[in-house]
Amino acid sequence: MDDLAGRWRNAFAADGLLKDSTFYEGTKWNYSFRLLQDMAGRIALAGGDAAFVKLLDRFFGIGAAPVRQPGEAPTKAEMAAGAALGRFEGFNNEPDMEAPYAYVYAGRHDRTCEIVRAGLDQCFGDTPGGMVGNDDSGGMSSWYVWNALGLFPVAGQDLLLIGSPLFASARLELAGNVEFTIAADGNAADRPYVASAALNGRQLAGPFLRWAEFAGGGTLELQMSSQPHSWSTERPPSASAAGVS
Repeated sequence: MDDLAGRWRNAFAADGLLKDSTFYEGTKWNYSFRLLQDMAGRIALAGGDAAFVKLLDRFFGIGAAPVRQPGEAPTKAEMAAGAALGRFEGFNNEPDMEAPYAYVYAGRHDRTCEIVRAGLDQCFGDTPGGMVGNDDSGGMSSWYVWNALGLFPVAGQDLLLIGSPLFASARLELAGNVEFTIAADGNAADRPYVASAALNGRQLAGPFLRWAEFAGGGTLELQMSSQPHSWSTERPPSASAAGVS
C-alpha cells in the first residue's frame, strides 16, 4: 500500500484508539471508528477482531450499567457528565454516524443491525423532538433515510454496506429509469437481523454492494430474523487485505 495512504496509523495509540488531542464536538472515542480505506489494517492495529469489537462494545455502552438520560433543556453539568462517558452521542452528529458499520469489518453484522435499528427507532420520530439535534444541512435526515432503506454509502469508496431496514419493501428510482428494490422478507420490530442476502437471485457472501451493482438496478432480497446469523463470510474490501481493491 502507498506510504501516504498508510500514514493514518500514526494517529493511533497502543490502546487501539486515536491519540489524545483536541477533538471538535466529541472525544477521541467519537472519532476512533471512522470507516477507513484500510479497515483490515485498522482492526489489526487494535489487536484483531475480538479486541476491536470489545472497543466498539464499550463505545456503544453494550453491557454497561444504565445511565440517567438528560431531560429537556439539560444543564451544563448534565451535558458534561454525558460527555465524560465517552459513549456514542446518539446519532446527532457526523463524527461517529458511521461507527455502527465498523462492526461489519470485524465480522459482527449482527451488532450493526442491533445498533442501527435501535437508533432508527429511538432517536427519530414524528414529534417536535423527532429530529435528533441539528440536521446540519441534511446530515441527520440523510442518515435516517439511507439506514431506513437498509443501506449505508461509504464516503470515498464505491461501497454500500447492508444494515437493517425498517421497511418490508422499498423501491428506488435511479438515474436512467433504473429501479432498485429492497425486499426485507419477514421484517418486523423484533426481527432486526439479516439471515441471508441475495442480489438479483445471487446469494451474497458479505453484507455489502459495489456501487455499480446498485446503480445497475435489480432487487436486493434480505431474509430477516429474530436471531443473529453468521451468514456473512466475506468482508468489505480493504486496502491492506490481499486480493481486494
